[in-house]
Amino acid sequence: MSLMSRFTTLITAKANKLLDAADDPDADLELSYEKMLTSLQETKGHLADVIAEQITLEHQIADHQAAIARHDSDAHIALKANREDLARTALADKEAETHKLAPIQTSYEHVRQQAEKLKQYEQKLEEKIERFATEKESLKAEHDAADAELKVDRQLAGIGKGLGGAEETIQRARDKTHAMSAKAEAMERMLDDGTIRDPLDHRSKSEHEIEKLHDTSDIDDELARLRAEMASSLPPKS
Repeated sequence: MSLMSRFTTLITAKANKLLDAADDPDADLELSYEKMLTSLQETKGHLADVIAEQITLEHQIADHQAAIARHDSDAHIALKANREDLARTALADKEAETHKLAPIQTSYEHVRQQAEKLKQYEQKLEEKIERFATEKESLKAEHDAADAELKVDRQLAGIGKGLGGAEETIQRARDKTHAMSAKAEAMERMLDDGTIRDPLDHRSKSEHEIEKLHDTSDIDDELARLRAEMASSLPPKS
């Protein structure tokens, strides 16, 4: 493979990796899940602020109600003591506290309703996140299974790294084996015809040739014996 070809392959692989990452459903699911969790945390923060305001208004209402009750008690005590002037003053203070209490109670009711809405929204959001988390895990499992199946199919098709080039490797091994067999056969022939000699064989070339004649003679004798046996087994001609 040339340097330019390797460079092109490397660039293509990196580009495919970036595209796969950009189109990763698992990453998209996790991002959506994180956004939902962030939204839930923000909702909890808003609810905490509203509840804090509600508690503050409750304390103010309690203070004004206590003041109203105190002024009312002061009016009764003053009237029993024949101090109508003091009773009037106490009742005037009571009325002033009552006027102050009214708008606070109105604000408290608005804040209470807002807190209830936020609580309902928080509950619905938590239920939605729980359903999403369950579905996310199911989809992730399905995606992982499909991805694994695709990788196996690519391997079997020779596209992936695992089995890529397997056929070429087998062919190279086959060619190498054939070449070695051919060399071995050539060596045997050269040993047989005396072109090369076994360093442990001290026989001369003529002794080798005589041995070959012996082998040929033995074969001829064996063939003659077989012909004789076959001829004796045939029925006599009439």
